[in-house]
Amino acid sequence: MITRQILEFIEEQLYLDIDKEEVKEIENQLNSCNDFMTHIDGCEYRFIHEDIIWGIYVEEIKTITEDCYNIPELHWLSIDWEETAENCFADGYGHTFSTYDGSEEECVFGEENYYIFRIN
Repeated sequence: MITRQILEFIEEQLYLDIDKEEVKEIENQLNSCNDFMTHIDGCEYRFIHEDIIWGIYVEEIKTITEDCYNIPELHWLSIDWEETAENCFADGYGHTFSTYDGSEEECVFGEENYYIFRIN
């Protein structure tokens, strides 16, 4: 069942060519990881399970903000990163995780919901 869902996702949502080895790799990753990167038809994608994506998002917003504004040197500054992430979440997760085009895909594999982002 998961294999068929992966095939349908690649063909119907991403409009990419299917490679059996890539499908096997995705299925193995889905069965063992909640956050992973993989290649599909020459493009790199990141899959993140819905149960953990918010925590990863908050950490990513923190990293981006600290890098842009050199905040680690301001050790006396206290920031509510959860609230900061909520303020940044206007258009979903795609702008943060999809460095290719800012989009996001959502798909159910088995009974688990994943967000998928093109990285390159």
